[in-house]
Amino acid sequence: TRRSSDLGQEMDNATSALARMNMILHNNATAKIWKGNTLVDPQWKEANGQLKTFDFAVANPPFSNKNWTSGLDAEHDPFDRFNWGVPPEKNGDYAFLLHILASMKATGSGAVILPHGVLFRGNAESKLREKILKRGYIKGIIGLPANLFYGTGIPACILVLDKENATARKGIFMVDASKGFRKDGPKNRLREQDIHRIVDTFLRQDES
Repeated sequence: TRRSSDLGQEMDNATSALARMNMILHNNATAKIWKGNTLVDPQWKEANGQLKTFDFAVANPPFSNKNWTSGLDAEHDPFDRFNWGVPPEKNGDYAFLLHILASMKATGSGAVILPHGVLFRGNAESKLREKILKRGYIKGIIGLPANLFYGTGIPACILVLDKENATARKGIFMVDASKGFRKDGPKNRLREQDIHRIVDTFLRQDES
């Protein structure tokens, strides 16, 4: 969901319905959540056909999607999302990250939840990671507990993105929040105190 204009897109039926319900519960009844494939057919575009850009973008894309190229010619992407390189055919993590970056204004910021592998995997992803880091677009990384999300037990991280201050950025603030959770049956859960500590630490850039 792109909060700056209350717009979003989600491919899964149930998740798109939940996103619309979430907007209503948060007093955004006019929010528009389109059901469809964001990579193949992004719906939010400018009059000239290019991607609409936003002040703030958040995303929780499918982890390590092995079919992200289905219906998409990434080498000749009409939205120029893969000019820095095409992500691996069998892993779409960086495809979604590049889409979110392309959907942010030059002064925009955002956050994307991705598996920890985006931080260290090699080959094409290593080259993409280096280019994104050199641009200064990653403001911070928050490491989350394992077994937090349905459908996977692998640990994830939040990449905090910021284009506005990218050129002056000298480093990345990293938070290890992997130990703060409670067990809830087969899954782990972030408690209110865990969320508060993460947010407070990140906002204060507390290195203690």
